Amino acid sequence: MTRSRGFTLIELLVVIAIIGLLASIVMASLSTAKTKGADAARISDVKSLETALELYNNDNNGYPTSNGSGNGDVGLGDATLVGKLVPKYIPSMPALLVADGDHYYAEGATSGVSANYDMLIYIAATNSWCRAGTVPGSTGDWALPTVCNF
Repeated sequence: MTRSRGFTLIELLVVIAIIGLLASIVMASLSTAKTKGADAARISDVKSLETALELYNNDNNGYPTSNGSGNGDVGLGDATLVGKLVPKYIPSMPALLVADGDHYYAEGATSGVSANYDMLIYIAATNSWCRAGTVPGSTGDWALPTVCNF
């Protein structure tokens, strides 16, 4: 009696199950890495925007307002705000922050500039919002005390 060499059906099913399990673990890790990567890009964009706002402050003795001379809570894609910062202080408004619906608030405005600013920033890893700015947490009208830790 001759015996053919090869794998049994059970052995093949076990190997396929192990490969499937390993693939699902890798995919879950990649998803987490993608979220962390996007948050790293957000942090970099916020820091670039803060630098642009400081450069604007140095040239204009205050931070930009969104509506001429008054305080204002606007999205980061607001045309007035973008017009004051782009391209002189920052090449373009960070697209990821605009897409997230992040906000900018100018406080204590006189003569078209503000004494302070506050930004509302979305963080994907925690699916939450935090605040950044000159005095984060004391300006703006958002009921959110969490200060960004970056």
